[in-house]
Amino acid sequence: MCSASPRAPGGLAARRNSELILLAPCPAPNGTHSTHRSTVVSRLKSDSALSAATIRWCVVGLALALAPHVPRFPLSTLVGFGFLAAWRLVGAQGGLPLPNRAHRVLWSLKQLLALAAFCAIYIRYRGEIGREAGVMLLTVLLGLKVLELELERDFYVVSFLAYFLVVTNFFYSQSVLMALYMLVVVAVITASVVRFNSGDAALPMRHCLRLACVMMIQALPLMVFAFVLFPRVPGPLWGLPQDAFSAVSGLSESMTVGRITALGVSDEIAFRAKFEGPPPRARDLYWRGPVLWDTDGRTWRSRRADGPAPHVVPRGATYRYSVLLEPTGERWLLGLDAVIDVATDAHLNPDLSLRAKRAVTQRQTYALTSAPDYLLSQLSAAERSAALALPTARHPRAVALATAWRAHNPTPAALVAGALDYFRHTGFVYTLLPPALPEDSVDQFLFETHAGFCEHFAASFVVLMRAAGVPARVVTGYQGGEINDLSDYLVIRQRDAHAWAEVYLPHAGWVRVDPTAVVAPARLSLGSSALNRGRSPLTILDRNSAPLVAWRGLLNIGDAANTHWAEWVLGYSAPDQQVLFRSFGFEQVDTGEMVLVLTTVLALSMGILALITLRTHHTKDPVVEAYHRFCRKLARGGCVRAPHEGPLAFAARSAAARPDLRAEIVAITELYTALRYAGARFEISLLKARVRRFKVGRRSVPGPGASDTVRDR
Repeated sequence: MCSASPRAPGGLAARRNSELILLAPCPAPNGTHSTHRSTVVSRLKSDSALSAATIRWCVVGLALALAPHVPRFPLSTLVGFGFLAAWRLVGAQGGLPLPNRAHRVLWSLKQLLALAAFCAIYIRYRGEIGREAGVMLLTVLLGLKVLELELERDFYVVSFLAYFLVVTNFFYSQSVLMALYMLVVVAVITASVVRFNSGDAALPMRHCLRLACVMMIQALPLMVFAFVLFPRVPGPLWGLPQDAFSAVSGLSESMTVGRITALGVSDEIAFRAKFEGPPPRARDLYWRGPVLWDTDGRTWRSRRADGPAPHVVPRGATYRYSVLLEPTGERWLLGLDAVIDVATDAHLNPDLSLRAKRAVTQRQTYALTSAPDYLLSQLSAAERSAALALPTARHPRAVALATAWRAHNPTPAALVAGALDYFRHTGFVYTLLPPALPEDSVDQFLFETHAGFCEHFAASFVVLMRAAGVPARVVTGYQGGEINDLSDYLVIRQRDAHAWAEVYLPHAGWVRVDPTAVVAPARLSLGSSALNRGRSPLTILDRNSAPLVAWRGLLNIGDAANTHWAEWVLGYSAPDQQVLFRSFGFEQVDTGEMVLVLTTVLALSMGILALITLRTHHTKDPVVEAYHRFCRKLARGGCVRAPHEGPLAFAARSAAARPDLRAEIVAITELYTALRYAGARFEISLLKARVRRFKVGRRSVPGPGASDTVRDR
């Protein structure tokens, strides 16, 4: 073994994280000198132990991935995760004991906490296996796993689970903004993995982030190829949990009158519609959804309406358009009332409602043709019976009022006009905060409260019509829409959900009647946002139009980006893939051919990547390059390094030959050996700057050998 003074020219010392390494010139077998590592003097901790910085960055990645879930989780879950993460961070600094087997009581407490969390989640969600329960369970278990962050294995497990936690955010939102944010989170998690794998000489986090971003950019072409060429299946590649659509839509196939006392106003997008020409007038924008026939006196439900598509006669302009429908988890589709042509894989029911073959669990685009002014005279005996049915012993006052109207004027058209006059002149009020109707909801609304929203008016009007002998039914859907000038399409939001009535009149067929429009005509001409402005978060901007215009402009830009994202990325389906292949001259590409092409592209990409990696492996080290420049400068001054001569031996000989340069020679050699052999953490720019400033005059100094080649040994 060789040793030397740490600061002497012939001996250098460097600390590599937990090891003290002595570097010194030692005799080689041929009598010359070489440099190698000496005995490890001390090791402060095991290689498998995690540093405080590693734990900190791991927790930061988890927190960023969890941030979008904060509004969805109960406060107890968030506080619990924060407490566990803080415990581990403080424990990394030695401030608190950790619940490992060295502390039996704390370890047992952790096991009990995990069991209690599982039971609490099971009870809260009643054993349902779904989106909410699954994500919450993953979050709680990740918080407990953070407490076990001690070894290399634990770090990799938590990092990979953090990637999975990123995916769970797309169960709730697949917007462009969410995708960009998740890319940032993936970059942070990847950077923490890069930093951990840099070893004892850990790179600065900004360098790791840059490297992670470079890796993601390099993977982008391969990702695009895989996305375009991966064989598409008719349904989604992976389905959302069973509770993912429980609160997505403002519609359902049932409607309970009087149960809701505060109707929520949601800005969530229900669907988008793009017309080939100018869109219809605002008052004609009735988007038909489920049709409700059956009632038990409080709840209205749709009924199975199998049969051929009805014969609809357009009586005015027709409109061709496409609909981009958000996931609903239901089978019904939306179309402008009334649909006369369906260019999609859906069935047009006899009651003009559209029904898909399977539940809409992903964004779906379909093309339709509609006629807002139409004639539908079809009414079967079964439909007439269903459109006149009322539960016995329910709504006695409403039935009595309708019976009196019928006795006075039995004409169906006159009965409809009389009912509308009753709503118009009896003091009815449209409100989103109606009083509760715990008893007979229709009678209480018609004769006592006189306040409600669209479902109150539509349901009570249909009851009056059926009691008067006029076939009627409730239609649910959406009314209105806002134009996005940037992309020239209509945006229909959940707040536009609406209900209206249809009555069957002789010689006129089914006729739309909207009693809500009698009480609140602005609901049709201005849309729901005009009535809900007092409850809108934008109310504060109404006094100054400039901020409001700017805000709506930003919303339009974001919505336009989301629309194109949904159309070209999320909506990329098997037919779109075939159209793309045909544009390149491939008429029909089957699944086997796509798999072959994709495999070939992946193999070529991996081969090119391997060649680049191997070539990069043989590139010169910048530290060695800087030292070579230093050696060339010394050679010009007469100090030529021999092929067998190590850095320390060369420094000692050069310093003896050139005492005037001794300080600079020793300093530069110390920097080089610390960077090259001891894994020092200071910047290489220090060595480069020192070499750049190094000046040497020409003096004749004999070298130890005949060769003047300058090489690093």
